[in-house]
Amino acid sequence: MAQMITQTPAYILSGKIVYGQGIGKLVGTPTANLQILSKDTMPPVGVYVTEVLLEGQIYYGVTNIGTSPTVNKNKEISIETMILNFCKDIHGQQMEIRLFEKLRSPKKFENLSMLLDQIRMDCIAAQEFFGIQAITSQLRMSVKNHQTIINSQEIYLSTKEFDVLYMLYSNPDITFTKEQIYEAVWHEPSGGYCHAVENTVFQIRKKCRSIAKDVDFIKTIAGYGYKFNAE
Repeated sequence: MAQMITQTPAYILSGKIVYGQGIGKLVGTPTANLQILSKDTMPPVGVYVTEVLLEGQIYYGVTNIGTSPTVNKNKEISIETMILNFCKDIHGQQMEIRLFEKLRSPKKFENLSMLLDQIRMDCIAAQEFFGIQAITSQLRMSVKNHQTIINSQEIYLSTKEFDVLYMLYSNPDITFTKEQIYEAVWHEPSGGYCHAVENTVFQIRKKCRSIAKDVDFIKTIAGYGYKFNAE
């Protein structure tokens, strides 16, 4: 549960959600791209901790204002918000974003993996800012060190295994299809081939059960995909 934020936002923006660059798809969480009507009213470029008002509900996330230099060669300015633990098609809807703390300035990363790691750390910073607590005390994952710790004992996960588990762990209310997981972790269209996802989930379960024998952190949703299991 998030804590009550009493400080005043540094900036408040509202508008229509339009199609963006699809950066969120790369980490399994869609981003909401706010339509820019006037560049004169835009806040300074940067990455901000954000409160989101959408469909009458409050969500939390991270907003990037700038050119996204790692993936955007056209240097187009955008206002793109990654909403934590959220996965809906909201294109065309109205959204208000309240920008609080600036986390960092935009940066061009050497490769996509480094960008994704930074996005994950930005999301963790937002969770800490809003006081969002971990959903289970048994599992801890460190993006910075690529560590997975179960009951105070570290286990080794390959890069793909870590990415799949972290995708589910960081979005506990969302059930992902195997296709969504494949595209977010392998960074290419699935083409209906999801055996790699199934095998990776099998390996994750096998390694986790070597420590937590009676706990399965990944729940299979028959005929659909996978979801994080916090029980």
